[in-house]
Amino acid sequence: MKVLDIHIHVGRREHLTPSLISFLEEEMGPATVELAQQLTPDALVDLLDAHGVRLGVILAEYSPRTTGVIPNEFVSEFCRQTDRIIPFASIDLESDAPPADQTEKAVKQLGCKGIKLLPSYTRLYPDDPRLLPAYEVAQGLGIPIMFHTGTSVFPGSRIRYANPLLLDDIAEDFPRLNLVMCHGGRPFWYKEAEWMLRRHKNMHIDISGIPLRKLPELFPKVEAFRDRYIFGSDWPTRPNIADYVGEVTRFPYTAETIQAILWDNGARLLGLES
Repeated sequence: MKVLDIHIHVGRREHLTPSLISFLEEEMGPATVELAQQLTPDALVDLLDAHGVRLGVILAEYSPRTTGVIPNEFVSEFCRQTDRIIPFASIDLESDAPPADQTEKAVKQLGCKGIKLLPSYTRLYPDDPRLLPAYEVAQGLGIPIMFHTGTSVFPGSRIRYANPLLLDDIAEDFPRLNLVMCHGGRPFWYKEAEWMLRRHKNMHIDISGIPLRKLPELFPKVEAFRDRYIFGSDWPTRPNIADYVGEVTRFPYTAETIQAILWDNGARLLGLES
């Protein structure tokens, strides 16, 4: 069974804020930070192979007050060295370049296949008027946009910006723009996230960071919306991707639904063969 992991983080020590480095070293051990410093594209592909993952999406990040800055250019160059990993860009609102121009550059020059935004890290509502031109460009280019939704334990986060309902206007105003709610609004807003699937056909849920054994309970309509759930691990915070995949394969769903979650839905959003 093919697996596409749409949620992987790769960055160097110099990309991370001191507070995040301290947090990671305390919570996950110094080896996690050292791994990020030394990781090569080939080593990441070896890791994906070991966990049964065919393709992985690597996420850029612009949240200098919370986690740090992993530049679009770094992610693009990292992914360019192999066809097994796919770059997603982010948007830097402190840059002189308008968000729409950053989006166009990320796709046309850097080869990125989507955008990831972190409203609770950047303390910015996702429908901020400065971002709307970027959504228009993304819709025209046919790329998805992922949003962190729900809680974060990282110092500096502001959770009020991460309610999935804040995406309602975006989904309505950009009906051809595929939107992904990372973490499904964990844990306060699971019902709201599922309601967004009912209301908007362009809404999706990335299941990374969700307690998967409880997923059928947390999202009772997975089978009804089986074309809207996407597998993600949030590696390295979830280091054993294979275990996460195994939990998905044990869901009480049809084989078609499990395959849709693990591969088909993500492949469709990325414009790959399903």
